[in-house]
Amino acid sequence: MGEKGLVRLCDRPLIEYVISILEESGFEPVVVTTPRTPYTANYCRTREVDQICTEGAGYVEDIAEAVEILGEEGPVLIVCADIPGLCKDHLDQILSSYDAGGKPACSVWIPAYRFEEQGCRVNYTKEIAGTHASPAGLNILLGSSIEDEQDELCLLIDDPALVFNVNTREELTAAEEFFKSRRDKT
Repeated sequence: MGEKGLVRLCDRPLIEYVISILEESGFEPVVVTTPRTPYTANYCRTREVDQICTEGAGYVEDIAEAVEILGEEGPVLIVCADIPGLCKDHLDQILSSYDAGGKPACSVWIPAYRFEEQGCRVNYTKEIAGTHASPAGLNILLGSSIEDEQDELCLLIDDPALVFNVNTREELTAAEEFFKSRRDKT
């Protein structure tokens, strides 16, 4: 389907959903690109969004490289480019839970049954607060310890809108149906 962040959902690139909500929430997003995502890099340039091009060694390695390039020592909010259901309320909940949690890191989880309800696959589950859950692709990590495993608050958010981390054409179709139906109700 091309570069994942530029896959169109309801006539908008996936990455645009994330960038827009971050900007609306007062964040200054920095997009991590690699040599394999030249169109995403171009999109960021035309949209005037900061970006850092990393080596493309892998997701975790690229995040660590970007944090080091930025020189970030404090908490860093990491959001995958393909979470179109992210909203300001989610960000507020994540940040307030992190602030109250007293741990250097935070990961966000969604009940696994939500994925199944929406026809999305679950690649990994872990028990969070007594519920089988899957990662949402939202994390806060302490920049000064980016290379280390960090003690984390595991935050469970039960919202089907966060399920859509689009990896297949079927998941794209399911996401289109979900968000069109939600839009039609408002």
